[in-house]
Amino acid sequence: MRVPVSNSLPISCIAVVLLGGVLAACQSKTDSGAVATQLDKKFALVAPQDSPGTWYRCYRGTLGPKTITLHLQALPAGTENRTSTRFVGSYSGADGQPYELSSDYDAIITPDSVVVHDRSPELLDDNSNGPVWRLHRNGKELLGTRAGQPVQLREVELPGSTSFISLYFLDSVAAYPTQPKSVHGRTSLHVLVPTNGPEAARSALAAGMLRGLRGDSLDTNAVPSSPEQFWQQQRSAFRKEYQQSVTDLTKDRPAEPDTSTDAPSYNYMLRYEDQVATHVFWNQQNLLSLGFFAYSYTGGAHGNYGTSAVTFDTRTGRALRFPDIFRPNSDAQLSVLLEQAVRRVLHQPATTKLDEFLFVKKMPVSHNVYLTSSGAVFIYTPYEIASYARGELRVFVPQAQLRPLLKPNLPISGGEVSQR
Repeated sequence: MRVPVSNSLPISCIAVVLLGGVLAACQSKTDSGAVATQLDKKFALVAPQDSPGTWYRCYRGTLGPKTITLHLQALPAGTENRTSTRFVGSYSGADGQPYELSSDYDAIITPDSVVVHDRSPELLDDNSNGPVWRLHRNGKELLGTRAGQPVQLREVELPGSTSFISLYFLDSVAAYPTQPKSVHGRTSLHVLVPTNGPEAARSALAAGMLRGLRGDSLDTNAVPSSPEQFWQQQRSAFRKEYQQSVTDLTKDRPAEPDTSTDAPSYNYMLRYEDQVATHVFWNQQNLLSLGFFAYSYTGGAHGNYGTSAVTFDTRTGRALRFPDIFRPNSDAQLSVLLEQAVRRVLHQPATTKLDEFLFVKKMPVSHNVYLTSSGAVFIYTPYEIASYARGELRVFVPQAQLRPLLKPNLPISGGEVSQR
């Protein structure tokens, strides 16, 4: 399920990397041998590159006495109106349970530093604060502390992992183009493009990732030919919708601002925001799990957000969704496992009724799920089973409990679930 987002916007892109032309030029031929040689030499030096300020890296090392794997991504200044780089990440230990990391909104981050907080509910204190990671980048190393414990990590390429380049697009449109200080709406897109593996599998994976960004639940719909084309579609749709919203709101806009209430001003309500981004949750042993994050603000008290997860078998590039992962008629057993897991995440005893801390009396089985090599994570977006303040809930169930419910031939635990 993708959270509804207001897609669309205008014409001043910051950081657009056009890969199609470079790759096509590298593959083109000419009747002139001299010209061809010059072109080949020129384009041989041009490799696909990350957009400025954004990248994906995998690190492995120690957190105190434990060995962990960290998937870390940087997004450039400007995302969510931030003045410095934003980091998001996911790390796991030997049990394969992923934990979320992200930067504080107002964090001031120097070029070689990484400051993030744990965001997973089971690691938060009574004030909803998670342990702080204070790291320094030294070449391929990440060194520092997490809540006083030493952290020593080094950049690695895990066996069976997928390499990416990270592309970021940003654009804005003025609500009132003739006014110098007009409020703006903004749209942004963050795309990861796979760069290794067999061509057929890589192409299928790239197409599946674009479908995930678009929120498709099927693999049969045609997809844009490139991230750039996808961005042009998103930008155009946002612009059209935003301009229509401005027109509609302006009809009822009072001549003088209303200062009698605490309601958001018209200008504030027109600060529309449309963000779509790709987050890496798991990436090894031919198993790639991604989260397609979407945020939309279209007026009101706050925006809406959510993450739609998809797991890919990178041997083929095929998306593995709920029906591909679990055997038919598994919901009843999954509901029991998920109730046990959500109580563990939220520190609730078995004696407390579910509807005393959630919106439900029985734990629903989310089909918004992704795999790790050691289990599965079920995602519940805000309002789905809990309040907006509770945030997005991600519930991990170990593979040992899931194994009787899994379909065969899944690329997990360094091998496959054998056919029964």
